[in-house]
Amino acid sequence: MPQQPDHPQEGPVAVRGRKPVNDLATCVEILRAAYVCTVAHVEVPVGADASQAVPRCVPMVYAYHEEGPEKLLYLHGSLSWPDATHPTLQHLWSTEGVPVSVTVTLVDGLFVGRAAISTSLNFRSVVVNGIARPVAPEDRAKSFQALTDQIIPGRWSEFRPIKDGRGGSPSELDTDGKTTPTIGVLSVSITAITAQAKTHCISEPEHETQADRDWNEGQNWAGLLPIRQVYGPALPDSTAAHRGSVVPRSVQALIAGCQAS
Repeated sequence: MPQQPDHPQEGPVAVRGRKPVNDLATCVEILRAAYVCTVAHVEVPVGADASQAVPRCVPMVYAYHEEGPEKLLYLHGSLSWPDATHPTLQHLWSTEGVPVSVTVTLVDGLFVGRAAISTSLNFRSVVVNGIARPVAPEDRAKSFQALTDQIIPGRWSEFRPIKDGRGGSPSELDTDGKTTPTIGVLSVSITAITAQAKTHCISEPEHETQADRDWNEGQNWAGLLPIRQVYGPALPDSTAAHRGSVVPRSVQALIAGCQAS
């Protein structure tokens, strides 16, 4: 069974103009700023041996969660992605634990260069290695709260109370094949984490020569195009529109926060 170290191993954080440093806070900042990741794993087809293992890479919704010294990711996705006839994620829901590599990338800007080699991106990225296991029944409500508030901060407290199986009542969070048989949540115990970031300096374009700057003078513009995520106006569904329901405060804050940034 894969073993988890006592503390995640921190890798180098590479930032242009600075030496690589071990900075867990930078990794966490990037992880908290997004909610879609890419999960890489290795699948051994049923009836095959390890020599026939194939790499898989799938997008999933995630949340970063801390509880005391423990740092982990929650992954939410389908057990049968991409469809029921090609189950490529079933083996991830193994109680023994499955090694995975999770990546998150934020693109902050496009640097338009005067040459193909000098066109580049400003970005922040994190690679997390860890062991994925299905979330225990007693932790499902906690995992859904983390996922909800990662996507829309404060949204969980606006929901009606959810039935989590306590007191003998049926749980609305079951993923045991009875209630929601194709959806599940994984907990990834972080064993190693590495971040990399790049900030392009406008005054010092990379990989440009004097010939690039002099060519077609007056038309060879170069510079930075900032990129940011913006939410449009909230569009109600038919029930909300019929009842005249107001947009939740959490959603209003999410839209306003993006417009102000």
